[in-house]
Amino acid sequence: MKNPMGPTPAEIKEKLQKRWDRGVFFHNSEEAFPLEISLGKISSKVMTQGFDELRRWISLYQKEDSLGDFIVWEQVNHRLLGKNLVPRKLLFNRGEDLALFLGHQKQWKRFFKIRTQLEEADSRLLEWADRNPMELLKQHKDMDRLLILWSWMISHPRPGIYLRQIDLPGIDSKFTEGHKKLLSQWLDLTLADEEIDLRQRGFAQFEGRYGFLGKPQLIRFRFLDSLLGWRGCRDLSIPVEDFCGLFIESSCPVKRVFVVENDICGLSFPPLKECMVIFGRGYNFESWKDARWLHNVDLGYWGDLDTHGFCILDQFRSVFPQARSLLMDRRTLLDHEHSWGEEPKPSSADLKRLNLEEMELYDDLRFHRLGKKLRLEQEFIRFGEVEKAVKNCF
Repeated sequence: MKNPMGPTPAEIKEKLQKRWDRGVFFHNSEEAFPLEISLGKISSKVMTQGFDELRRWISLYQKEDSLGDFIVWEQVNHRLLGKNLVPRKLLFNRGEDLALFLGHQKQWKRFFKIRTQLEEADSRLLEWADRNPMELLKQHKDMDRLLILWSWMISHPRPGIYLRQIDLPGIDSKFTEGHKKLLSQWLDLTLADEEIDLRQRGFAQFEGRYGFLGKPQLIRFRFLDSLLGWRGCRDLSIPVEDFCGLFIESSCPVKRVFVVENDICGLSFPPLKECMVIFGRGYNFESWKDARWLHNVDLGYWGDLDTHGFCILDQFRSVFPQARSLLMDRRTLLDHEHSWGEEPKPSSADLKRLNLEEMELYDDLRFHRLGKKLRLEQEFIRFGEVEKAVKNCF
């Protein structure tokens, strides 16, 4: 219930503190001040019926030392109670005034000191500072090292080395790794467009976005033919670049390839002459597109029977349009009803690369016609069904 006397100093401080913690007063601080906070107007009826309560409320403001200079008092004349000074509003002319009331003078001064430091380094960093005041304050102890590291990166665009190879005093690879998000925001503001690979996004693609070397993306595969392999090894993991160039200089001994999402399903895949199974990793097959040999083989994809399984199949066909699906049909789903589970976050995306049968089943799943959030994970499909499907896939 609203206090008829108006908010107390503690209530006002609590609300202002929440806004302070969101960085509201640092962003466009010149426009945020002066800041006026109305304390409401005391009616004659309230004064008459609750004068003792009114005096207690007024005393809260009289005792609040941190508000002394920021209270605007108003003289109220009452025919029975005479003249009384009542707090009418709070007025903070400057950010320093509000910081004093909330006890954040050091924080306020620190923000503008560091902001000036960023401006001296590159005025374009002010955009980041004003958008992320609390992050700036959080990183204040590391700001000198961050500016040194950022300056080196600006001076050495797309250096083609590992982050570990940056040789700066007091800056190790753990420090750099721990500040990728902030560094990415600074680099996006200050590097030239041609020095950023805009296709690479997110924390995991920091290195690729700014021209550093990263851990190689490995592709794992198994030769299903006992006559194939490398020095007797049939289960291999190699960098994606090597995978794409596997059979460039020699004829491809593989005629059929199966991409399987579940590792155990891939490991237990039945032996087949001139065949290979690749262990899939969900979405993003863009890095496989340069494997020209893979475009010239019979290609099968086997994923979970759920909405995301069909979404991954759709994306896979954007790179390999010849791919056929394996065990992703209505009969397989209905035959394994006892193993149905629940998909945590089903997709409702419109897909363009499914055939008619696949599209009808996908619609049934995304619109929950067979059950809510229905899924059949591929490891629950009977092995005999897998052997039969593999032989009849092509």
